[in-house]
Amino acid sequence: MSVTYVPKHFEFHGLKEKHDFIDKYNFGQLICTHGDNLNIAFLPFLLNRNSFPLGSLQCHVARNNSIWRGIKNGRMTAVFSGPHAYISPRWYSSLDQVPTWNYSTVFAEGRATLLDDDQLIPLLTKLTDNEENRTKNKSKWSTKEVETLKYRSMMKAIVGIEFQIEKIYGKLKMSQNRSSKDRVGAINGLRESASENHVAVAKMIKEINEK
Repeated sequence: MSVTYVPKHFEFHGLKEKHDFIDKYNFGQLICTHGDNLNIAFLPFLLNRNSFPLGSLQCHVARNNSIWRGIKNGRMTAVFSGPHAYISPRWYSSLDQVPTWNYSTVFAEGRATLLDDDQLIPLLTKLTDNEENRTKNKSKWSTKEVETLKYRSMMKAIVGIEFQIEKIYGKLKMSQNRSSKDRVGAINGLRESASENHVAVAKMIKEINEK
């Protein structure tokens, strides 16, 4: 089992909240360890909240990607990253401070199995539907638009993966250890940026520290 440094004041609490985070930032890193080998892939994930006590994750990789070959004997970790931003000491009321970085992430660990074709088809459909619903397309694209034989042939080039989440935890470093004046300064400083990421961090700082 991996060990990640998460100070208590930066702990991400609540299973629903962590699931919501995964659903929102579902493009993550899949890390697989097998013996001395470490494989990493960037992938979109599909979360099933009702499968097992902590849920399960499904994804797919290219068949030529070796990450899937040793999964039955190794552990997998999926890493999901949310908004992050540099925090300037100029934004603080307190003196003699140093820069830091605010960020948000969730880790899910477990052991994986491979999906058969009957399981892979609904995974691809749900992944596509989820992402199409995020777009502003008036007409949503569907996997049914690809001719069946061609689609089945293309599926042979990928491998579906599912793993039961055995451990899920996260880190929300959003200025919880700062004074209220320093947090307000950080929020105002971030809001002056044109970056959507910075604005999102400002919003998270405000929401988290108001709880």
